Amino acid sequence: MLPFILLGVLQGLTEFLPISSSGHLALAEQLFGIHKPGIVFDIFVHFGTVLSVLWVFRGRIFRLVRAPVRGGEDLRVLGMLVMGSLPTGILGLALNSVAEAAFARSWAVGLGLLLTASALFFVERLSSPKTKSLEQLSWRDALWVGLAQGIAVLPGISRSGSTIAMGLFLGLRREDAAEFSFLLFIPAVVGATLLKLGEALSDPAAHSALWGSYLAGTVVAFLSGVIAIRFLLRFVRERRLTPFAIYCYVIGLLAVLWRIAR
Repeated sequence: MLPFILLGVLQGLTEFLPISSSGHLALAEQLFGIHKPGIVFDIFVHFGTVLSVLWVFRGRIFRLVRAPVRGGEDLRVLGMLVMGSLPTGILGLALNSVAEAAFARSWAVGLGLLLTASALFFVERLSSPKTKSLEQLSWRDALWVGLAQGIAVLPGISRSGSTIAMGLFLGLRREDAAEFSFLLFIPAVVGATLLKLGEALSDPAAHSALWGSYLAGTVVAFLSGVIAIRFLLRFVRERRLTPFAIYCYVIGLLAVLWRIAR
């Protein structure tokens, strides 16, 4: 059960911190031989991370659920989430085969991490004002953030890093850029899960005796996800993302050099 718990912690933390969960999982597999238990476990831990977002933003989620009836600014935010999900889905499907191939190549993961670092560094160097609230997000802004999330299907490119960086580039307030990134995560994971459901049900692991381990991984993914979200919201509000950029630069460079040295 311990490997499932450790993978759950890794998923929960790296999913929301701008350091790429897919990149870390790929490098853990290539460098240390740590393999994910399969697609069923993948669905379980992603369910745990979705629960993290639902819990932290439960007030906003309740308002969004009621928005079609009550209208107001929350209905606009809901529309922005739908709009942002469109390019995510299209690009995610288009790049899926490329992402699967890149997952097995440490140099590709390293380049993805270097791109993440560069995006974080670049957006923090901009002097443009970041005063736009989430309710002021335009349809075009939502499309750009969704596009950034779609590109993050490639291992090494952080989903939270790319979407928060894009939000900041478009002038969103720091905490609002982070919130929109986390909210946009929900439809992306739900959509990806539905696409994988058939494959998961046919996986022998779906009928194994590992349900206790799967549930343990889900619980720790939820708990570590809540910690990561709350930490990053506070961090983004008070500080720059430069430390995460430096971290991604170091890990990305090491991954590329490791591949060259082999």
